[in-house]
Amino acid sequence: MREHQPKITGILLAGGQSRRMGRDKGMILIGKQLMYQYPLNVLESLCDEILISTCKPMEIEEEYEQVCDKVPGIGPIGGVVTCLERSSNDLNIILSYDLPLVNRELFIALLKYSSPFDLILPAASPGRPEPLCGIYRKSTIPVMQQMIDLGIFAMHKLIPQVRAKILPVGTADSFFHDQFFKNINTESDLSGLPDQLL
Repeated sequence: MREHQPKITGILLAGGQSRRMGRDKGMILIGKQLMYQYPLNVLESLCDEILISTCKPMEIEEEYEQVCDKVPGIGPIGGVVTCLERSSNDLNIILSYDLPLVNRELFIALLKYSSPFDLILPAASPGRPEPLCGIYRKSTIPVMQQMIDLGIFAMHKLIPQVRAKILPVGTADSFFHDQFFKNINTESDLSGLPDQLL
């Protein structure tokens, strides 16, 4: 049973170029699943609607709507704002497809702060929130659009411009582990993954 009342859209960010990996990292087999399927499973467990942010529709074969950035080549902000505009719900979970170790319990914790904030992000280290793993309201759209118009594409620049909650997470949280926000960018990042993925 889902542990929330308002409807939620899950947005899987799957538009990365995978330059450092040299192949589409989302399609790498980890254990019994492709890497993108781990975060997708998390979104499916919590969300009423799923959007996949990608301009590579032939490479991810899911029945969910795939949304291509309306402004290409500007990084994750392009996918986030385009999908937020397409979303049917005010409340949205953003999760990048190269974060296979994040779990649903994190988002249950973040959702507790969904009011009155526009943006809720976790941070395992002080001053280092995770902008590609959080809760976004549609109220962030005009701010991000203004950033894009000004040529500001770094997602962390959004934080001081909206009502943001940064939630520290760490070893005191039962859902946390030392590789929680491990971002898979290179072949070497694939080594030492915890047993639950293998």
